Amino acid sequence: MGLKEQEPQGGNIGKTTREKVKNTLTEELFFGICAPIGSLKQEVITSLTKILEDKYNYDVVPLKLSKYIDNYKINDFEALPGKTTAYSNLKYKINEGNRIRLKYKNNSVLAELAIQEIHLSRLEENKVKEPEKLDPTTFKSVRRCYIIDSIKNKEELLLLRRIYTKNFFQFSIFSPVDERVKTLRKKDLSPSEVENIVEIDDFENDNHGQNVRGTFTLGDFFLRVADSNLEELDLKIERFLHLIFESEIITPSIEETAMYSAKSAAGNSACLSRQVGASITDESGELISTGWNDVPKFGGNLYRENVPNDMRCKIKGYCSNDTQKDILVNKVIESIRKDDDLKSILHDKEGEVSLEIINNLKTSLRKSKIKDLIEFSRSVHAEMHAIIAGSQMSGSKMINGKLFCTTYPCHNCARHIIVAGIKEVYYIEPYVKSLCLTLHEDAITEDEKSSGKVRILVFDGVAPRNYLTFFTNFVERKKNGKLIPIDFETIKPKISKSLQALPTLEQQAIHSLKECGIIND
Repeated sequence: MGLKEQEPQGGNIGKTTREKVKNTLTEELFFGICAPIGSLKQEVITSLTKILEDKYNYDVVPLKLSKYIDNYKINDFEALPGKTTAYSNLKYKINEGNRIRLKYKNNSVLAELAIQEIHLSRLEENKVKEPEKLDPTTFKSVRRCYIIDSIKNKEELLLLRRIYTKNFFQFSIFSPVDERVKTLRKKDLSPSEVENIVEIDDFENDNHGQNVRGTFTLGDFFLRVADSNLEELDLKIERFLHLIFESEIITPSIEETAMYSAKSAAGNSACLSRQVGASITDESGELISTGWNDVPKFGGNLYRENVPNDMRCKIKGYCSNDTQKDILVNKVIESIRKDDDLKSILHDKEGEVSLEIINNLKTSLRKSKIKDLIEFSRSVHAEMHAIIAGSQMSGSKMINGKLFCTTYPCHNCARHIIVAGIKEVYYIEPYVKSLCLTLHEDAITEDEKSSGKVRILVFDGVAPRNYLTFFTNFVERKKNGKLIPIDFETIKPKISKSLQALPTLEQQAIHSLKECGIIND
């Protein structure tokens, strides 16, 4: 499709400063895609593209970050011995991305290369031959959306959000694990290769590796996409776009309101590890209670600000759970020292007790399953707090209700969720320490088609961070008592950034690319 320029604005004579600034707002949109490997992200991209082009008169430009890995690769591709070509290629792309980030000491380098491409295209369209002399006031807004596929770490996301601010939205896409496995198996990966590549893509424990797990949770829109609900995808995408353009009156779903309540409740927590919030609705969707993680106080409920005798971790200055785990590690070392059959492992070649060996053993123990222990925390978890509060106030209304939590429930909370009669749990942030499926496979499942167990599902809808943005502060909706008609082909995004700011901000990313040496002046 051809370039669609905004009609020239009228003169600014007689206009207020606010009106003049409004005239500089751009129609451009920037969509980031974040999805665990094997998720049905292409279906989302296809739907976004079709609706934006057909309904909103937008040009859609896909930008695959993986192409910059090909352009700036450090090593040539080589098939891994004993591995399939498909697996070797996926592993190569992941490793090359890591090498590029490491070489240039820049975790957002791939996103910066995408920004550079957008910037150069902007200069070309506006016939700017000398970038150092560019005048952003002469740029024209165009109805264009860049879809950036795929964002793999937080630095990429945070940079794109910092540059494009109100015009950037991340779509976090999740497909059930069994469908992701099926998709990857279709690419001829072996079962063990699929398991390995899913784990690597999700999270690599190094400074330059991928962290899809952590990036996913920062999305603006969450989409749970499976073969069984593909027929609903276009309607979901249309709804999200209606919110971005305010092209239709959209109100929050029960699930979005409940998750917003959970996120709001998290702000009450003073936990040193993480703030977690939860909310519970009854069978009809009415909010019963909210909860957050914090230390219980005498007389009931949790400590709040300015409550007497507050001795939470923020006052003591240390985490009781971490402290007790360190004590446990020291006790294990002491037990080894006292055991005649084991104490020799703490000795060096000369038979002397080695402090270096002891310290290395302590480090190894801290990295073992000991680090996953959670029972030494003084805090009541958010889910437990919400269940107790809800039970006190609403009695049996919790049975067949739903629990919304900012974080996947731990195995301690899982048994309380089961006994409370809750039938569904929705979460945003994963919690890898949780053993709830391992310990309660008879009563809990992640299979959304199951009806005989408590279902734990990824949240689907507008992220809590955007709840007030999209569901408040509406533009004028009626005139002379009648709904104002919408022209989809000219309507602008509800919130936007001045086009005069974007080229300058994009130049900062290009400057960073020059500083790290990946491009030359």
